[in-house]
Amino acid sequence: MHLLHGRLVTSRHLNPLDEVEARARFLAGKGARFRYLPLAHADELLRGCDAVAAPLDHPLGREVDAAVGELRLSVLALRDRTAEAFSALADASGWYAHGEPPDDPVPVRPPDREVVPVDDLVHALRAALAARGFPWRVELDPVMSARVLADAPRRVLRVNPRAACSPTDLRALVAHEVDVHVARSVAGARQPLRLFELGLVGSLATEEGLALRAEAAACGLPEGAADRLALLAAAARRAHDQGFTGLYRGLEPLVGPGQAWSTCVRLKRGLADPEAPGVYAKDRVYWLGWCEVGRALAAGADLADLWVGKVGLQHPVAAWRREGWLTPPG
Repeated sequence: MHLLHGRLVTSRHLNPLDEVEARARFLAGKGARFRYLPLAHADELLRGCDAVAAPLDHPLGREVDAAVGELRLSVLALRDRTAEAFSALADASGWYAHGEPPDDPVPVRPPDREVVPVDDLVHALRAALAARGFPWRVELDPVMSARVLADAPRRVLRVNPRAACSPTDLRALVAHEVDVHVARSVAGARQPLRLFELGLVGSLATEEGLALRAEAAACGLPEGAADRLALLAAAARRAHDQGFTGLYRGLEPLVGPGQAWSTCVRLKRGLADPEAPGVYAKDRVYWLGWCEVGRALAAGADLADLWVGKVGLQHPVAAWRREGWLTPPG
């Protein structure tokens, strides 16, 4: 399964190749249409999934089997690009879950309007990886919607060459990407199963919740960030039943044309017909994760076991450690 993940760079096939041109067409009243890199080896990846025979009489075997099923659904979504395929992936991954906001206040970072070049971001990430002894690389990747993406199967931090950020953003991205995403993946690589390096099914909300909390502790979140995460989660629900233009028209009065566009692209990317109902709902996990990690912290939960690898709050890590199946976090 790890080898199969190594042959699938999801972002390359998920994000539009022509977003700038597509936006110009959209603003000219021609609707939203995007061009994608086809997943030419999809059927080969599906045959690989069929060849993975996890032992279902073992709890971790069932986790591996679930992860193979999630990978299969990812491949089908990128191959077929239908609303039904993307919805099946969201259901299996738990992206449609409901998040109850915690009561704790959101630390707000001070305004920082200075803009640094992307080379500074690359340097900051490489320096942070080296300082922590993490064996990852940093590479520029133009086919991205986020500023930075942690690619665990290839142990690479991918950086959008168009990324604009401030010195404060650099600290936030190091806390978010290196101190959570990379750190948990590095810890997972020490486990007997590589699955803990890639991520168990349902672990992504916890992953992003921890990353947002680390960012908030390091320098605060941008003003209004929690509200924007909640809005993004709600917009993903609406995108399930709305096309791109209808979704955009509902968002533009609330957030302005720039953020309305970027939100719609994130929620409609990958779909063959973005003007039809359907959604890539993965961005809901940011709000879900912020909520679930916040509630766990408020309840006094010990989160130390979450650093054995890419696991979720719902996984019985302590029991697995007692059975000797996992190495304790170190």
